[in-house]
This record gives sequence, C-alpha cells and structure tokens, in this order.
Amino acid sequence: MTLVKKTFLVFLIAFVIQLAIVALLIGFGYRQSETQWSRVRDSQAYSTARSLLLQDSLVSDADSYDGQLAIYDADRQLLQSTRGMGMHGNMGRNMLAQLKPIQEDGKVVGYYATGDVSFGSDTANKTLIQTMIVVLFISLVLSFGISIIAALYFSRRVSRPADHLARSLSKMTSGDLSSPIVPEGSDELIQIAQSIERLRVNLIGEQTVRSQWSQDIAHDLRTPVASVKAQLEGMIDGVLQPDVPRFERTMRELERMEVLIQDLEMLMRLESPETEVHYEKIPVVHFLRDLSDQFDAQLQRKSMKLVTHSSVEFLVGDAVLLSRAVANLIHNAIRYGNEETEITVSVHQQGNGIQTRVHNVGNPIPLQDISKLTERMYRGEYARSTPGSGLGLTIVDRIVKLHGGLLSIVSSEDDGTCFSFIIPTSSTI
Repeated sequence: MTLVKKTFLVFLIAFVIQLAIVALLIGFGYRQSETQWSRVRDSQAYSTARSLLLQDSLVSDADSYDGQLAIYDADRQLLQSTRGMGMHGNMGRNMLAQLKPIQEDGKVVGYYATGDVSFGSDTANKTLIQTMIVVLFISLVLSFGISIIAALYFSRRVSRPADHLARSLSKMTSGDLSSPIVPEGSDELIQIAQSIERLRVNLIGEQTVRSQWSQDIAHDLRTPVASVKAQLEGMIDGVLQPDVPRFERTMRELERMEVLIQDLEMLMRLESPETEVHYEKIPVVHFLRDLSDQFDAQLQRKSMKLVTHSSVEFLVGDAVLLSRAVANLIHNAIRYGNEETEITVSVHQQGNGIQTRVHNVGNPIPLQDISKLTERMYRGEYARSTPGSGLGLTIVDRIVKLHGGLLSIVSSEDDGTCFSFIIPTSSTI
C-alpha cells in the first residue's frame, strides 16, 4: 500500500472514530435532556394538579401544565381533566396504574395523571431536534470533505519527498551517485535526506579512493612481477648469468610483493565489520622488550639505538594488534630516521588514557603530506624512493581507531618526527 493510501486511510479511520464519539455524545446529551424535560413536565403537572385540587392560586403561568391532565380526589374519582384527558365514573386498570399521588401534610388528598407526551413529540423540541439534525448533517458533510482534502494534501506533501528519496536510493543502489539529494518535506525526512546525502558523498569518496587504490596496487605489483619475469626470461635465454647476486635481487622483489600482499590482507581484515578487539592486560615491560628484540638487526644496520620509557605497568588492548601498530611505527622510524640516532618509544599515562609515542630524528615530513599519510597506498615525495607497501600507517590508524583512539603526527626540522596515540582507559577486558 502506498503512502498516499495509508495516509488517506488513517484520516478516514480518524474521521469514523470522531463520528462515533460525536454520536455517543449526542445520544448521551439527548437522554439527559429527555430526562430533565420529563422531570420539569412532571413537576409542572404536579403543581397544577395540586393548585386546582386545593384551590391554590399561587401557581404561576410558567409553572402551569399545558398538556393533558386529569385530577382525581382521594377516592380516585375524576374531578377535572384538560384536553380530553381522564374518564367519567370509575377508573380503568390502565389509568389506575398511571395515577400519581398528591400529598398535603403527609396525607394523600388526591391523584393526577398526564397524557403520553414524549420529548420528541413536543412542538418546540421537535423543531429543535430537526434543526440539530440539519446542522449535524451539514457539519458531517463539511467535516468529511475537509478531512478528505486534508488527507490528500498531507499525504501528497509527505509522499512526494519520500518518493524522491526512494528513487534516489534506488539510483544509488544501482551505482549512480551523480545526483545530489535535496532535503525537503518534514524535519524527519530532511534529516533522512541529509544522512543519505552524506552517505552519497562518502561513497563517492570511497569509490575514488578504491579506484586509486586498485591502480596503485596494480602498479606496485606490476613492477616487481615484471622485474622477476625479466630476470627469469634472461636466465632462460642465456642472456643473464644465474648467479647468487641475481637470485638475491629476485628474492627481494618477491619479498616486496609478499609484504604488499600481507599488508593488504591485514587491512582488509581490520576494515571488516566482523573484526573484534580482544582486550587484555598487556605487561608494558614485556611488550617493549619484544619490540626491541624484533628490530635488533635493522637497528644495527643503521647504527641506531632503540630507547624505551614507561611509567605504567599495564596497557589494556589487543596485544597482537597493538604490537603490529607500534612495530609499523618503529619500522618507519628506522627507515626514514638518520643513521646513528636514537628512536624513542614511550608509554605513559595521559589524561583518561595511555599514550604510546614513537619518536625519531630525520628529515621532517612535509606539512601537506601529514594529513594524507594514513590514506591507503599514499606515499609522500620523501618516501617514494624507499621500499614499502604504502599501507603501514593506514593499518596503524585503523588499529588505533578500533581501540577508540586517534593517531597524531607531528614533524619538524628541530624536533624530529613523533607518532603518538592514546588508548582510553575506559576500554574493558
């Protein structure tokens, strides 16, 4: 069922409910008026009959009874009647049952009876009821017409922007992201449209990044594959000598491809919605010692030294992921740091979290590159001549975000380069 039909149906049901309520209220009011009218009429009949029976002239014209009235003495003999009411001689059984006593000083001095006059048969009441029926009928027709017009108006006003959103979403699901979403309609629909527009913009950005990423991956894989292929073809054709140095160069190219594939696999796993962080208490001393041992050989090749500092006993987080994140930062610090310098890794309490910092001395990162370092496959001008997959910092950034933290990068000529992140202490294990 379309939104227009649903809205119209809701208005129609509301109208029927209102009609039923009005009918109940009118019926209740009619019964109340009928009861009150009967009481007043009976009071007037009693006053008139008593006045005539006791020869009392104190009854006013407003209190006099103008309908059929029969007055009887204490022996139930007819004394007087008006408008053909009553009968001569003895009372019939039906009339006897209708007699109402008139008392004076606690004694019955006579009886009276009234004709069968209903509330609706009274001339004034009949006119009033007829007028009310006409007014009610006109009101119902007008109310029904207004309800239909209002239902159509509101349903179309709601359905038009909703239909527009539905068409836009349909185009987006088919891959067409070219048309911007224009917010219109109610506040709720405007919020939905704004959210969809943000999603569209994000999808366009993600689409662009993925396209560039695919091209970069193809380029980074094509180069070592072409190199290995050329080496092997040269050795097969006898053009190149199959010696140890040549095999070592070929192995380095294969290792480069292996690193890229491993980093791609790692990043895809981290970006999966099913990825879970397994929190645990990580002894900081062991954590830093394992990292130092991991990079001994690389540090010695550049005559560098790894210095660690810590003021906390435990770090809460996923040990495997955090070890990978800090290892990537240390690997970058060794790659881009100056020879015979120190790399400092520190873990300290910082506000409501634990801060981990990796600092090295080397050429500063250009300011325009800092904000792009965590993008997939991005490698600044300073890093293009060095090996690597271009995914290391992207993996670090994703691991930090999975822990509820934020990666910070500061680099300058005087102070060197510092990568840091804070893991909130609210993380639970």
